[in-house]
Amino acid sequence: MKFANPIFFWALLSLLVPIIIHLFHFRKFKTIYFTNVRFLRELKQETQSRSRLRHLLILLSRCLALTALVFAFAQPVIPSSAKQRTGSRAISIYIDNSFSLDAQAESGSLLELARKHALDIVRSYKPADRFQLLTNDFEGRHQQLLSREQFEQMLDELKPSPVSRTLTEVVKRQEDLVRQEKMDNGILYLLSDFQKNTSDFSTLKPDTAFDLNCIHLKAQVSDNLSIDSCWFETPFRERSKPDQLAFQISNSGTKRYENVPVKLNINKTERGLETIGVGPDSTINSNITYTLSGAGIQQGELRFNDFPVTFDDAFYFSYSLPEKIKILVVNGDDPSPNLNQLYGSAPAFELKNIQANQIDYAQVPLQQFIVLNELNSFSSGMILELVKFVKNGGSLGILPALDSDLESYRALNNALNTAEYGTWQQITQKGGSINLQHPIYDDVFEKKQENIDLPSVKKYLPFKVKGNAQEDVIIKLQNGDLLLASYSVGKGKVYMSSVPLQEESSNLARHAIFIPTFYKMALYSESASKLYYTIGNEEPIELKNTILSGDQTLKIRSTNGPFEMIPEHRTVDGKTQVFVRNQITEAGNYLIQQGDSVLAALSFNYNRKESLSSFYSEEEVLTSLEKAGWTTARVLDGSLKELKQEVAQLDEGKPLWKLFLLLALLFLAVEIALIRLMK
Repeated sequence: MKFANPIFFWALLSLLVPIIIHLFHFRKFKTIYFTNVRFLRELKQETQSRSRLRHLLILLSRCLALTALVFAFAQPVIPSSAKQRTGSRAISIYIDNSFSLDAQAESGSLLELARKHALDIVRSYKPADRFQLLTNDFEGRHQQLLSREQFEQMLDELKPSPVSRTLTEVVKRQEDLVRQEKMDNGILYLLSDFQKNTSDFSTLKPDTAFDLNCIHLKAQVSDNLSIDSCWFETPFRERSKPDQLAFQISNSGTKRYENVPVKLNINKTERGLETIGVGPDSTINSNITYTLSGAGIQQGELRFNDFPVTFDDAFYFSYSLPEKIKILVVNGDDPSPNLNQLYGSAPAFELKNIQANQIDYAQVPLQQFIVLNELNSFSSGMILELVKFVKNGGSLGILPALDSDLESYRALNNALNTAEYGTWQQITQKGGSINLQHPIYDDVFEKKQENIDLPSVKKYLPFKVKGNAQEDVIIKLQNGDLLLASYSVGKGKVYMSSVPLQEESSNLARHAIFIPTFYKMALYSESASKLYYTIGNEEPIELKNTILSGDQTLKIRSTNGPFEMIPEHRTVDGKTQVFVRNQITEAGNYLIQQGDSVLAALSFNYNRKESLSSFYSEEEVLTSLEKAGWTTARVLDGSLKELKQEVAQLDEGKPLWKLFLLLALLFLAVEIALIRLMK
C-alpha cells in the first residue's frame, strides 16, 4: 500500500485530544449517606466496572474514527501490477474502426462505444501527457503525438473504414511512434472486438518497454452471408461464346440459408441469376453462365440481399473483351502459308507478317502473340526485347529453321529459361502421346480418346530439358522426345516446337491437330487482367500497352458516383504501374482515363476478413497474450458504460480513501450509539 499524501499522518497526534479529555473527565464514585433508602429506587443502577467499559469503548471509537479520517486524507492506494515508470509518457490508443465494429452492442454501435471509451482513457491521464489516435486507415496525421484537446478533436472525425489490420501491424506502428518521439514510457491501448482472423497473437512480439491494455468490445452475435471471390473457369474470353463465371459464398453464422438469389449484372444489365443454399459455418462454390456479343470493357457485379451485415453483399469485377488479338509473325524467309491461312482468315485475330530485319521493337509490347518462324539467328537486342515481352505477359512461339544457328537459339533459350535445342536428328518418329490436360486442349475434344493419330517427324531438334524450367508437355514422340511443349516465363508463355512447318521435316502443318493447337496458342496469348482489387491491400495496377511521359497524368473515376482522383504512376520495364495509395475507400467499379480516353477498367471490393463473425473472448485474449510473452498485459471489459475508474486504477492503482472515509463515519456512528444506548 502506498499513500499519495503521507504528510497527513502528522494529524495522528490529534489522537491525544480524546485521550486527554477521557482522563480528565473520568467520573469517580463517592460514598453518599442516605437517611431513607426509598431514594435509591429512583436511581439508575450503575456499577463502577460497567461505567469504565462504556467510556473505554467510546474512547476507542473516537480514536478509530479519527485514525480512519487521517488515512482517508493521506489517500492510500494499492499499487497497480504494472511496472511503475517515471518520465515522459505517450499513450497510444488504437480504435479498430473496421466494418465489424458497425455491429450493435446493448448501448449502440461498437464504434460509438469505442469512441466513448477512448475519451474516458485520455481524461484519466494528466494534461501534460501526450496521446496518439491510431485507426485502421494508418493515415499520416495519425502518426503523431497530440495534446488532449487535439486528440478529442480528431476523435470526433472518426469514421468506419474498409481497411482491416492485424494486431502485429497495429502494435508495431504504435511502438514506432513512441520510439520516434523519444518518449520515456509507452502505454498502448487496443480497443477492438478481436476477430480471430486479424488477432495474430502468436506473432505479437512482447516488449517490456511498453504496457499493453486491451479493451474487449463484445457485439451481439449475428448471422452473415458473404460473396468472397469470383473467377472464370477458362483463361480467355471470346465474344458471342458462353462464359462461365464462378463465385464463392460463405456462411459464417449458425443459421442455414436456402433459396438465396444471386444476380449477375454486366455493364448495369442483368445477365444471369443463380439460386444457392449454404449450410451453417460453411462455404460453397457456384457459377453463372452468360454470353456477351460486344467487345470492349465489361464491368460486372454479383449481388444478393442479406441483413444486418450488408457491406459484403456485392462483389465487383472488370475485364476486357478485345476486338482482335494482335499476332506478329517474324519470318526468316517467306511467310508461312499455313500460319497465314489459320490466323489471317479468323475474325478473332489481327495478323501481321514482317521480316526479321524489319522488326520495330517499339511495336513489340503492343502484340499479344509473336511467332518466330524459321529465323536463322537472333541478335542480342532482339533476345532482350523478346524476353521483356514474355515476362510482361506476352506469348512467344518458336519454329526453328532447318539451317538455324543453334548457338543463337540456345542463347535465346537460356535467356528465357526454357529447354535448350540440341542437334538435328534425322530419323522418322511417330507421335507417341498428347497431353489432353494441357489448357490449350480444353473443350477441343468432346471426350477422352485412346490411340489418337498424332503428327510424325523426319527431322527434328530434340530438347535438352532444364531442371528449373517450368515445362508443360503438349505432344511427345514415341521415343520420348518432345514435339511441342510450353514454358511459363514471368507472366507469359513460350511455345517451343522441335520442327518447322516444312514438309521435309514433319507433317505437323497438314495434320488435324495443327489448327486447334496453334489456334488456342493464339487465343491464350491474351493475358488475363486482374479481375478485382481489395481495398486496403496496396498493390500496383499494371496498364498494358500504355507508356506515359513525365508530364502526362491519369485519373481514376467511379462509374457509380462523382468520385475522381489523380493516382501516382511509374514506368517500370516498359509498363505503366498505377498506385491508388488507399485513396479508394468505397467498393465498386472504376475507370482509368487519360483525358477522355479510357485505358482500363478497375474493380475494388471490401476486405472479406471482416465478414467472419468469429471473435476471441476476454479470457482467450488474456491467455493468448500470456502465451505470446505479454505477462503484464491486461484485458478490460469493454461493455462497461464507464471506463475512467478502471483506467485510473491501471495507471495509479486502486484508491482506498473512500473506504477509510466510510470507516470514519462508521466509527462515529458507533460512538453515538454507545453514548445514547449504553447508559
